[in-house]
Amino acid sequence: MKIIDAHCQVGNGVDIKISAEELLREMDENEIEKAVICPVDKFMAVYNREGNDYIIDLARKFPARFIGFAGINPWYGGKAVLELKRCLDDGLKGLVLYPFLQGFLLNDKLVFPLLQEMEKYGRPVYFHCGTLVSAEPYQLRDLAENFPKVNFIMGHCAFSDYWNDVILAGKNVKNIYFETSFIWPDMISNIIDKIGENRVIFGSGFPIDPVKTEIEKIKIACPGRSGQLKIFEKNIKRLIGEK
Repeated sequence: MKIIDAHCQVGNGVDIKISAEELLREMDENEIEKAVICPVDKFMAVYNREGNDYIIDLARKFPARFIGFAGINPWYGGKAVLELKRCLDDGLKGLVLYPFLQGFLLNDKLVFPLLQEMEKYGRPVYFHCGTLVSAEPYQLRDLAENFPKVNFIMGHCAFSDYWNDVILAGKNVKNIYFETSFIWPDMISNIIDKIGENRVIFGSGFPIDPVKTEIEKIKIACPGRSGQLKIFEKNIKRLIGEK
């Protein structure tokens, strides 16, 4: 069974300092075929172009191992939209937004220009979700209902403060997907039971959590091979347009 890790951070930031070589070693040790990578902290918040150039270069250097997502701060306005277009045209497959780090409410109209662009490209948007006030599940639901043609990934299944809102916020909104890093196995099982395997996506959150631990959580929460195949591989490939 192939495994694609749908959320890893890589780069030389302030709080996170992890190289591509370190990530590749971790992937090899855990039999992960590919990983979705995005910029770290200061490159997500301020130095977007530098961070995205690093991700673009890695995706080009290791096309069989890395899938790049752009990190863009919506406060840059028109410049943010231009940077997004540049990244997507240069081969990146999605967008990562981090409301707490970047300083906005998840469903603020500030992000609308970026989402309008993502709709044109048909690419997914990953939101770090679960932070008090700035990144709550019902805020993501509001955004998803306003942009029904954009696929949204709820990062970390809103770990940890809003775990009890996750299913109610996302159940009847078909364009919300659930990324599994940090959240507990029983919560993953509950999402599978109530919403189904087709909208659950494996992510490790590397380097914050050990990849091996995150993989084992999926095997515990979803023991069936067909479900694991969707969660580990098929669902994320469908979102980024890969066969």
